[in-house]
Amino acid sequence: MSLFLFFVGFVSILGQVALLRELVVALFGSELVYLLAISFWMVWTGVGALLGRRGDDRGAMSLCRGGFLLGAALPGSVLLARAARLLFRSTPGAYLPFEQQVAAILLVLAPVGLLIGYLFVRAARLRVRRGGSFAAAYGIESLGGVAGGIAATFLLAGRLPAISTALLASALSFGFAAWVGGRRWGCRIPGAVLGLLSLFLLLFLGSGIDRATLRWHFPALLESRDSPYGRVTLTRWGDPIAFFENGALAFETESTDPEEIVHLTLLQHPDPRRVLVLGGGVAGSVREALRHHLDHVTYVEIDETVLDLARRHLPATLSRFLDAPETRIVVGDGREFLRRAEETYDAVIVEMPEPVSGGANRYYTMEFFTECREKLVVGGVLGFRLASSEQYWTSQLIRRNGSIYRALTSVFSDAVVLPGTKNIFLASKENLPRDPDLLGRRYQERGLEGRLVTPFYIEYLYTNDRFREVEELLEGSGAPVNTDGRPICYSFTVFLWLSRFYRSLGEVSVGGGRFLWWALPAVGVLFLGSRRWRRAPLFLLVALAGMVGIVVEFAVLLRFQTASGVLYRDIGLILAGFMAGLGLSPLPGRAAARMRGGGALLAASLVAVSGLSIALFRWSGVGSAAVSSLWLLVVAASVGAVYCYATEKAAGSGPSLYAADLLGGSAGAVVGSLFLLPLLGLDAAMLWLSALSLFGLLLLRRG
Repeated sequence: MSLFLFFVGFVSILGQVALLRELVVALFGSELVYLLAISFWMVWTGVGALLGRRGDDRGAMSLCRGGFLLGAALPGSVLLARAARLLFRSTPGAYLPFEQQVAAILLVLAPVGLLIGYLFVRAARLRVRRGGSFAAAYGIESLGGVAGGIAATFLLAGRLPAISTALLASALSFGFAAWVGGRRWGCRIPGAVLGLLSLFLLLFLGSGIDRATLRWHFPALLESRDSPYGRVTLTRWGDPIAFFENGALAFETESTDPEEIVHLTLLQHPDPRRVLVLGGGVAGSVREALRHHLDHVTYVEIDETVLDLARRHLPATLSRFLDAPETRIVVGDGREFLRRAEETYDAVIVEMPEPVSGGANRYYTMEFFTECREKLVVGGVLGFRLASSEQYWTSQLIRRNGSIYRALTSVFSDAVVLPGTKNIFLASKENLPRDPDLLGRRYQERGLEGRLVTPFYIEYLYTNDRFREVEELLEGSGAPVNTDGRPICYSFTVFLWLSRFYRSLGEVSVGGGRFLWWALPAVGVLFLGSRRWRRAPLFLLVALAGMVGIVVEFAVLLRFQTASGVLYRDIGLILAGFMAGLGLSPLPGRAAARMRGGGALLAASLVAVSGLSIALFRWSGVGSAAVSSLWLLVVAASVGAVYCYATEKAAGSGPSLYAADLLGGSAGAVVGSLFLLPLLGLDAAMLWLSALSLFGLLLLRRG
């Protein structure tokens, strides 16, 4: 059974990677999709664990049947994710209604999530019947997760499509179903045949299946590739070529966006010679910048796949500028490049995605603007843009853009915001010119010819009524400064996205997170009341540990990404540390169960790991993948030990406690990412978790 439990953990991680990638593409790349999917995955796995409690546990036939179902469900769920928009008959290019997005996530994740939870509990029960323990089974499954995380990292690095990853996991499932069935020919022969069929599809038909099913979503598909950073897809309708990143439109070759951000930024400088472009170069930003007769332009792009596809498919009017003598291309993270760059620039143009995630938010914080300021010469200009509205600004939009504007003005002595459907933010250490006639003369002197940006357009931007109104709105927003340690802009952006479906959310105010502190006494009352029931405190303690583990894990990943500049490259190693900690957790958990006051000691350890994370965040070594991985090992060992302790104290409740652990983690994924980390900031969020964990001591006062 040990090998089968290891397999369950391994396939669980592979399945998550494949399905999360497909869902985020099908639903246009929103970070909220990741949060909901992780949360729902834990819920379905918990429900599967509860189902696994029922029935006879003396034979392995249930594992054999479950393995067959899992082998079919893995590629089937990937195909269901790709077909979701067709099933709901959505308008091409439009978002599904939010209720349908939730339904799609639930439907896609249900088969695999239920089967993973069911198979774990059935295999664990068999192991217990043969003299093992639920705690040890939990550890073995977690070690399988370590291997699965590392394998997923290598598969992503090798750009293996999600459908191929699912077919590989499917072949393993059929193989293990045949193995666990022993001498039963009803398991052995079908398992071997179906496993070989999955391998055949993977090796010989995988790319064809991938391309054919991608056309369900992209009928005009030109080419699509998976990279460690997401899926890049190109489509062509006639002459225009569109680039999609994780399903969302990144740019199309007929857009005027590049000339707007580039010209409006560079015209602020009297004679730009050296320019840095962070992202967006293949969309036309490099081409537009070179029209200002520059000596040198440096273009930093994190995903080499984007560059390769651009050179293969973009028209020469765009791609030839990438290989111009004046162009230098750097593959890497923009912030990491800024930290290490020795040269200075007349202008820095930031063409990064909207701050819809903790990773993207790094390009809109006070610390990032400080790094840009240090690389700008006297009179140098920073330019970037944010989605906005021409007429009506909701409260969420004011606070989101206001938090970034406050971060910008805390670093630069002067800033200008140009109105439009996208606001252009310009900043400098010196006073910026606001005279449209001066900017128009520079436009003429440089011989520029734009489809959108002309001297008349520039005059319109600087003289219409909204020019002053936008600045007044941002200055009076009252929003906190967006920083690396308190990425509040990310929370505002998520609510902005949700307001597309529920208009009232555009006016909801979550304040600075004070309501989170007021929630703590209510939790204390709940925990005290739970002591009226015999086992309720143990279940609540396990759920608490699951929540603490997920929130601290997210916080460490966010802090590591901010410090190192790269997350995807090392995420397999870091998450392997967390899973390894869960694998080791039976040792302290079972030891605590034999100690007087061992439960209180474990509850205190939750307080400690939350509080000590603050010290880690302030240490310069947090940018090391090894350091972050080791700390997550400690955190996970503490969290997992609580579950293992509870299974020893409440014999026969292993499946229910496993479900409680997953439900606590599910709550932590949503609450931590949407509220705790962005609203309170990393340090205050860890203090909040420490305070919450203190109530774990109340749960065990009698035990």
